[in-house]
Amino acid sequence: MNHTEQSIQDALTAQGALFCFRKYASVPNVSWGLWSALGHETDLLCLSKSGCFHEVEIKISKSDLRADVKKRHRLLGREPPAVRYRWFAVPQALAAVALSEVEKKFGVVEVSDDGKAKVLRRPKPNTKASKPTDAQIMQFLRLGVMRMWSKRKAAA
Repeated sequence: MNHTEQSIQDALTAQGALFCFRKYASVPNVSWGLWSALGHETDLLCLSKSGCFHEVEIKISKSDLRADVKKRHRLLGREPPAVRYRWFAVPQALAAVALSEVEKKFGVVEVSDDGKAKVLRRPKPNTKASKPTDAQIMQFLRLGVMRMWSKRKAAA
């Protein structure tokens, strides 16, 4: 199976998956409106019931994975202040590369050809992460609702 960013997002948020939509509020492709001042974007941003943000970077090729590992904001430590856990999600074929090249502080999830997500390594919590403010949570939820309505209009 040729995975896409969307197929991996779907696998991660499916019923019973790591970021099951019944347990997490999840917004795909957050690139503005939350931490854009940091020049930050993420492929999937998830908020737990306890108020912890999880950032998931999805990589579908070896070159994409290697380029992201070297991103300037990661090297400078310019991560969003309220993100507690950071993950990389990759197709099963890239799992070994991700485990060897992604820093140990990041979690790694592989997605099999049948669309099942499996945690290979749990992330270390960002102990410097602040609890999200009510304003950040509301903006995150607003971005998710905007994404939902935009997709509905596009499909009509």
